[in-house]
Amino acid sequence: MIRQDAVYWIKRAHREHWAIGMFNAHHLEATQAIAAAADRARAPVMLGTTMGGIRHVGLDYFVAMAEVARRRTDVPLILHLDHGADLETVRACIESGFDSVMIDASTSSYDGNVELVRRVVALARRHGVGVEAQIGETLAEEGGEVIERKTTVEEAVKFVADTGVDYLAVSIGNTPGKLGTGTEIDVPLVRALAAALPVPLVLHGGTSVPRATVASLIAAGVAKINIDAAVKGAFRAALVEAYGASDPVVDTRAPMARARDLAVAAVEERIDWFGARGKAG
Repeated sequence: MIRQDAVYWIKRAHREHWAIGMFNAHHLEATQAIAAAADRARAPVMLGTTMGGIRHVGLDYFVAMAEVARRRTDVPLILHLDHGADLETVRACIESGFDSVMIDASTSSYDGNVELVRRVVALARRHGVGVEAQIGETLAEEGGEVIERKTTVEEAVKFVADTGVDYLAVSIGNTPGKLGTGTEIDVPLVRALAAALPVPLVLHGGTSVPRATVASLIAAGVAKINIDAAVKGAFRAALVEAYGASDPVVDTRAPMARARDLAVAAVEERIDWFGARGKAG
C-alpha cells in the first residue's frame, strides 16, 4: 500500500536532507502533469489546491481528479490544502480525505493566529492529518495585499510551542506567485530558525528561488517546497504560443496537451532540484 502520510514524508525528507515538492493542481491537465512527473521520477509529491483553486474547480472535482491520478500512479500523491483561510474550508478538506492542510492566519495578530491554528491542529489530529501554519508575512500569492515581514527566531520558537504544528512556513525573503529565479533568500536566517526549531521548515514561492539557494535551504532544514508559478508558467507559455498565432487553433486540446508536456518537464526539474528523485522506491 502506498503511504500518503504527509508528516512521515516531510520528516523523512528533513532527516535525509532532501525536500518534498508541493505543486498546486488548479485543473485537470495540471493534475495529470504533476502525477506524471512524480511517476517518472519515482518521487513522492504533494498535490495541492488553494482557496482560489477550490473556487475554480470545486473541492469535489479536485478530490475526484486526485483520486484518479492516484489510481494511475504508484508513487505517493499527498493531498494538501495550501493557504487555507478558515476553519470551515480546512474541515471540508479533511473530511474529503486530504492528508495535509495549511491554515494561514499569518496576517492576523499573534494571538489570533495561534488560536485558529490550535483549533485546526486539534481537528487534524483526530484524522491523522498533518498541519502547516505560518509566522511572518510574505507577498500575497493570489492577488491580496502585498506585505512582507520576515520571521524572527524568537516568535517562531514560541509559535511552534504554542500551536503544535507539524511543519512551519516562514518569511525569509521569498516571493510566492512570481516567475524567474532571482529572489534573494535570507539563508542565515533559515539556518538560525532550523537550529532553534523542532519541526521542518517550509519554503513558499519556490519557483523564484535559484537552484543553488534551494540546495542551501534544504541543507539548512527546509523539507517542503511549494511550487505554483512554474506550473502556471508552463500553461501560459503554451497558450501564448498557440493563441498568439495569426490563425490560432480551434481545438483547444492541442495547446493544452502541449502545456501539460511543459508542466511535466517543469515539475520533474524541480523534483531533481529538491533531491527527491527515486525516494518513492
